[in-house]
Amino acid sequence: MDRIVRPLVLTWIALMALLAATAACALLRLGWLNTALSLGIALAKALLVAFVFMRLKRAPALLRLAAVAGAVTLVLLVGLALTDYATRTERRAPWQQPATVAPQFGSR
Repeated sequence: MDRIVRPLVLTWIALMALLAATAACALLRLGWLNTALSLGIALAKALLVAFVFMRLKRAPALLRLAAVAGAVTLVLLVGLALTDYATRTERRAPWQQPATVAPQFGSR
């Protein structure tokens, strides 16, 4: 195989294996570990694409800086969204029925 084509084919095979791992992970009942495993697989796929197909390993410094800035921005946005979700309190709307009233069935 050609010296240029070989890493691309190996990366494609690795991405297909990780895709199969993602599909297999979706079928397993692992609880919270399922999400962590899926995120780890997604990170591995993203790193493969970034280093092989985008050639960030041999890219100029400005391009690598832009990639790092994008990753930092993504982490910041996800962190802020999770912080917002974690600190919210549940409030009932005034038009909602209280949860303590049992529903009445029938005509009695």
